[in-house]
Amino acid sequence: MPIDLADLPLQAIGLLAGLTFIASLIGHSLTRNAFVGAIITVIIFVAVYVAWNYYPPLQSYLPGIRFPNAYAP
Repeated sequence: MPIDLADLPLQAIGLLAGLTFIASLIGHSLTRNAFVGAIITVIIFVAVYVAWNYYPPLQSYLPGIRFPNAYAP
């Protein structure tokens, strides 16, 4: 079954890609060890992701851009 590109939430995908890139830059700049940098990257990514979706004061900045719930109908 082919992927229908019209159904993809492009704003959320772009936001996730940017968040991942910034978290990766920060994580790898803090350490020379790739494994430790990857762990720091995951921690930063999860912290920002949870704050963006579930912390009410941050939800007022860009109310139309949210990460889609994969389990929503």
